[in-house]
Amino acid sequence: MSTCVGSVVEGHGEVKALPVLIRRIAEERGYYDVKVLSPHRLPRADMTGTKVAAAVQMQRLRAGEDGVVIVLYDADDDDPEQSQRLTSKALGDTQAVVALAVKEYEAWFLAAIESLRSHASIRDDAGFDGDPERPRNAKLRLEELMTESYKETLHQARFTGVMSLEAARTRSPSFAAFERALLTALEDKR
Repeated sequence: MSTCVGSVVEGHGEVKALPVLIRRIAEERGYYDVKVLSPHRLPRADMTGTKVAAAVQMQRLRAGEDGVVIVLYDADDDDPEQSQRLTSKALGDTQAVVALAVKEYEAWFLAAIESLRSHASIRDDAGFDGDPERPRNAKLRLEELMTESYKETLHQARFTGVMSLEAARTRSPSFAAFERALLTALEDKR
């Protein structure tokens, strides 16, 4: 029996990218029976209030009793732990994995940038030596390592499909935390 995974995301790029990421992580760990549902998108401002609770409840109904629901959004300049607590509080008794990308989802690409060199949109000499979760504008840093302008809806899912998960988990604590939370939720449903 397959496990359904529903999600609530902030960005237009994550609508396509998060299902790719969930499938990659699940398959790498031997979860081949995961069905990923289309994410529900909410603006960042709604991620800590009643709208996120309603969106999670809707995804919970779609995923079923044995399903998993994930809430993923960018921490931006906010304290990720405080944002996570506020979202969890807004959800009340509704079960969901709440995760934040510090500072942005694109920071995960900076963490694994060397593995993206094979993509035509990334420069052959692309590298990022700093802390990928430190720069506020990870999108701009990423674009500086590209051969063209970065567009979330064009590049995010594609980069997610080829980036090294090992590099991302090693260099990005927020990616590693997201992955652990997802895998724990999947294991709990086995």
